[in-house]
Amino acid sequence: MNAIIIFLLLAPSVAFAAERPADFAYGIPIEIDTRDALYEIELPAAVYRGVTRADIGDIRVFNGQGEVVPHAFRPPAQTIAAVSLPVFPLYGEANENLEDLSVRINKRGDGTIIDIQKRAKGSGPIGRLRGYLIDASSLKPAIAALRFDWDMASESFVGQVRVEGSDDIAAWTILADKAVLARLTFGGHHVERNRVDLRFAKFKYLRVSWPTSQAPLESLSAAAEPVANVIASRRVWETIAGSEIPGKKGEYSYDLSGHFPFDRLRVELPQVNSLVQLEILARATASEGWRHVTSATAYRLRDRDAEVKSQEIAISSRGERYWLLRADQKGGGVGSGVPAIQIGWVSQKLVFVARGDGPFQLAFGNAGTKPAAYPIESLIPGYKTDAEFKVKPATLGVPMTISGAARLRAAWNYKKLALWGSLIFGVMLLGWMAFRLSRQLAKPPTNPKGSDNST
Repeated sequence: MNAIIIFLLLAPSVAFAAERPADFAYGIPIEIDTRDALYEIELPAAVYRGVTRADIGDIRVFNGQGEVVPHAFRPPAQTIAAVSLPVFPLYGEANENLEDLSVRINKRGDGTIIDIQKRAKGSGPIGRLRGYLIDASSLKPAIAALRFDWDMASESFVGQVRVEGSDDIAAWTILADKAVLARLTFGGHHVERNRVDLRFAKFKYLRVSWPTSQAPLESLSAAAEPVANVIASRRVWETIAGSEIPGKKGEYSYDLSGHFPFDRLRVELPQVNSLVQLEILARATASEGWRHVTSATAYRLRDRDAEVKSQEIAISSRGERYWLLRADQKGGGVGSGVPAIQIGWVSQKLVFVARGDGPFQLAFGNAGTKPAAYPIESLIPGYKTDAEFKVKPATLGVPMTISGAARLRAAWNYKKLALWGSLIFGVMLLGWMAFRLSRQLAKPPTNPKGSDNST
């Protein structure tokens, strides 16, 4: 009986033995110098292809002794409301370089531009509108993108602009070149593209210009999309090829081969001068029904030397693996060929504690494990304050296979079986003991030998 009780006490601890790297399908070496306490890595696409959970909960960091070390996910940077910026026109002759424009810039002591005037070169006209100077000196955060508005002399416009940045209005850095701006009507639809991505640029002054052969942008106004003052992660894009569903005209399926946390979708139409209405659907497994995600208009139009493509579509993904485009066949659908899609997500950063000796390893892919990430506030002292603890970047090596794809299947969980088996055995044992005790209590007592019960 004592041996049975000891077994019951030990069974739970045996069932929940510590995790090891061999419990996971794949791994990636982590290279650090081990001089700091906290390190940070950017999760690559291989992780999203290898995990089994949409919340990437089946991911761990191990030290050189095969021990799990604490980790947390750093929240991505959040954008804040767009800010209107002062815009000043630049005039010059058609054959005059922007750097050679003779202008006088009046600024306050803090660098804010008050006025721009063209220096007189005789009594002739001030010249043609060549571009604009944008004052961003009062904006502290970096700029993720610029949104433009302008007056149009005709109903349709397609053009290209260059955006440059400078801190002294002398040396300029190209931030965006041949960025397309457009407003036009096509097939009864109104198409507008007025946003230029600057990839988190941080300059006091911006300059917008266009080719001399292009019609100028009259009365341009600009609004900046600042990035919140936290660590900004880059947006990663992955191209996914599709296939047409047999017997279903205008329906195209896509297998992402993983649980990607994307929030933007681009549709690459196969033919120029195409515009189509799309319904976008998704599902987690091949056996589920399709979930309507959103509807959108995709286009790919050419006007002279400029090509205008539809901008990315905001998507509310739940980590589904399978996606479907259903194209409206009015107007011929997408034409011949199969559209490709691009999925975009803000790269997720994982912070871990460098406890123990190296080498450290990122392991992922286990259908039977649960999330183990800590809240970021408990892992990084002073998070979201000026006294935030230093987190040093780490380098990832080449992905490798540990235990392979067998860990991705929902196999028998022997740890749970051992625990449940021990609990069931214990209940049966207690029931048998109770049964024996009840029988002993129900049995009538026997008289001692030779006793006399007569009165």
